[in-house]
Amino acid sequence: MSLFCLVHGSTQNASCWDLVIPELVQRGHEAVRMNLPTNEPEASATRYADVIAQAIPADRDDAIVVAHSASGLFLPLVPEKRRVRRLVFLAAVIPRIGKSLRDQVIDDKGMFNPEWLGKDPTKDEQIARQYLFHDCSPERTKWALSTMSLMFARQAIVEVCPLNVWPAVPSSYILCTEDRAIQPEWSRRAARERLGVDALELPGGHCLYVSRPAELAAVLGALP
Repeated sequence: MSLFCLVHGSTQNASCWDLVIPELVQRGHEAVRMNLPTNEPEASATRYADVIAQAIPADRDDAIVVAHSASGLFLPLVPEKRRVRRLVFLAAVIPRIGKSLRDQVIDDKGMFNPEWLGKDPTKDEQIARQYLFHDCSPERTKWALSTMSLMFARQAIVEVCPLNVWPAVPSSYILCTEDRAIQPEWSRRAARERLGVDALELPGGHCLYVSRPAELAAVLGALP
């Protein structure tokens, strides 16, 4: 049995995990989640990491923290605040020591789909359907749209990564082969270069927890 700490990305709130959690519980696991401080644009990455860490019971040291999309920025800061077993980047950015996310985007044009950059799917359902939920049924998409919430982490995007050294915690990367936000080829390369692992590849778009919750739960549950 594992305890999964599920961290939403920048376009949905914590309810986006509602389809995955029953799948994890059915497999004998536990899960916690949290709403990140979406109303604090000046919050640092450390502030977000504090909120994530607070969702993990202090007496647990076996949590697997799963961060989606932009929340990959905060993920490697969590082990400084709670003992965790594994970090999982789910279709997520990976911070680079000495650089901000803005710097990374400028330096590496292959990171994001250029057609996705600058879009706000919380204000335009068609954008959400095209880039986030294109592999979902109409019924599933309708539900997913009800979970939309913008996390405009302005300060966390422009600040230099606050890490001095990468945490000594095993990491995994789950890549979505039909991702229309973060480029799959970038994810493959970054997972090898920054995490020293080959990405686990699953069919589906950027929000796999919506389109394929059972398949995602199975992969998460099989992690060491």
